[in-house]
Amino acid sequence: MKRFLVVEDEKLMCDLIRIHLEGEFELVFAYDGAKALQLVKEQPYDLLILDIMIPFTDGFDVCKEIRRNSNMPILMLTARSAIEDRVKGLQLGADDYLVKPFDFEELKARVNALLRRSDQAEGKDGRDSMIVLKDKKLIVNKQDKQVVFCGRKMELTAKEYAIIELLAGSPNKIFTREEILDLVWDYSEIRDVRAIDSHIKNIRLKFRKLHSDVPIIKTVWGLGYQLELKDAADEA
Repeated sequence: MKRFLVVEDEKLMCDLIRIHLEGEFELVFAYDGAKALQLVKEQPYDLLILDIMIPFTDGFDVCKEIRRNSNMPILMLTARSAIEDRVKGLQLGADDYLVKPFDFEELKARVNALLRRSDQAEGKDGRDSMIVLKDKKLIVNKQDKQVVFCGRKMELTAKEYAIIELLAGSPNKIFTREEILDLVWDYSEIRDVRAIDSHIKNIRLKFRKLHSDVPIIKTVWGLGYQLELKDAADEA
């Protein structure tokens, strides 16, 4: 079970977070910044839910201190809605930001998205730096962030590469547009599901320029996108 550290000094908010997340996750609570930093030194956590307005050491300083030694996902909570505060939190290393009051279903969705992104990142090690599919026609080099298709290197934008790597990493999985946004786009970026369709279109065009008879990305209508493992010749 994933372990979360929740840093929040409002009892009602702690109770609500416990009601909505406990059972799915192990929750440890700290009610001030100093205690939070102590707990982080004592044991690892899979995610930090961090309020900004907490006693002794505020959330900004806690975030900054934790980022010196840890890459765990940080979701900041605050009653402040000013864009300057959100930008400051992201610049200090927070991964996402929720302004109070918020819907707890959105909190759960944000938490799960951060965990997915963290799990994806942890899987990128030297032992699994290459994805080879479609009888070696498609090779994704995760270390160099390059894609070779039918023996030719593809010219891709950073987002196009990230989408291909995501789909190729789980070729049997159908990714919804929302999942692709959560796993590829940063929360500081403009997030529009229509951008997914545009990027997929451009990727398909680049594949077809290199080889028109090898299908790559399949649209699963009403659901999302999936890497197509079968070649046209395989279906004949």
